[in-house]
Amino acid sequence: MQKNKYQRATKEEKLAVKKDFFNTEYGVSLKVRLNRLLIYSILLFACAIYFFVDNYLNSKSTVNYITVCFMIIFAIIFLWGRYYVIIKSLNSFMLENKKKK
Repeated sequence: MQKNKYQRATKEEKLAVKKDFFNTEYGVSLKVRLNRLLIYSILLFACAIYFFVDNYLNSKSTVNYITVCFMIIFAIIFLWGRYYVIIKSLNSFMLENKKKK
């Protein structure tokens, strides 16, 4: 099992590692994809709120409430996945740089 060095680091070390990682070529491309995932999750939340309000004011259908719940669940999964990828990438970056020094 891989060590979780990033989460045990201090705030200053975390900021330095983030800065170094996101300045690499892989980090720049990953940041673009992670920002896209963040935008998708925000749009899903916004659509879910819109559908919830629209359903509450007009039709009050149970199927629409279930759809809203699924949209919120997927938005949370996208946010959690984004966080998971960031932590795992930064952790592996810290472990690789430790071995090179």
